[in-house]
Amino acid sequence: MTNRIAGDTRRVLVTGAGGGIGAAIARRMAQAGYRVVATVRDARRAGQLSDEYARAGLNIVYLPLELTDEHQVEAVASRVEAEGGADVLVHNAGFGVFGAVEEVDAIPAARQFAVNVFGPLALTRHLLPGLRARRGHIIWIGSIAGRIALPFQAHYSATKAAIASISDAMRAELAPHGVRVTCVEPGDFATGFTDARCRAPHADSVYAAALDRCLKEVEHQERTAPHPEWVARVVQEVAESRNPPPRRPVGSNARTICFLLGLMPARLAERMIRWHYRV
Repeated sequence: MTNRIAGDTRRVLVTGAGGGIGAAIARRMAQAGYRVVATVRDARRAGQLSDEYARAGLNIVYLPLELTDEHQVEAVASRVEAEGGADVLVHNAGFGVFGAVEEVDAIPAARQFAVNVFGPLALTRHLLPGLRARRGHIIWIGSIAGRIALPFQAHYSATKAAIASISDAMRAELAPHGVRVTCVEPGDFATGFTDARCRAPHADSVYAAALDRCLKEVEHQERTAPHPEWVARVVQEVAESRNPPPRRPVGSNARTICFLLGLMPARLAERMIRWHYRV
């Protein structure tokens, strides 16, 4: 059973909270009594969301943050610490690149890692002294894709696998300092992630037919998936647990899938993935 910790004295920083999973997490934590700082890339959008939630009576303040800009990362971390720090840091910001490895060039590939991995790492480094002092909790929003390399989403899968490994290593490093670290791994959920996906051009690609079939299947699964409130509920449970799990798959049959993948021969698992995504 979850050991609940009073939310009204705790502060949460949620990145990538303009919509989808991040917004659901920010709302749920605020409704539970936490003081929430959330981030979006656009400064005007940050102001609009702050005003909107203030009118709704929710304690959520939005700050602009482009995770590829080190100055913005440092400025957000400094402001959060100056205003009392964060007890829980939720790394949710990210996006996906869709395309064959052969055809995704260096620029979108580098941005994929900059936004999903390197920016969150920089923010974590700035906030860790305060998190140690408060014996805080770092929650990475990974993905089932970090356990299963998805066809035509190699770069996204690689970033989520990196997040899971970073989470595991940080948990070992920070345990003696009282800082907990968890990787929450959602499956498919209905969010704006689908429309925000970066797609490599493939009109003349030798992979064109497979790319089209795979993308159609991926988008169908995402658009018909459950509401991200499910993930938000799990994040709150993890944040309020005195003994949180190292990793927590979330979604329809997510735990079963992870369990079965651990038992299957690699070739059988790969065949099932190829069949599932029509590759």
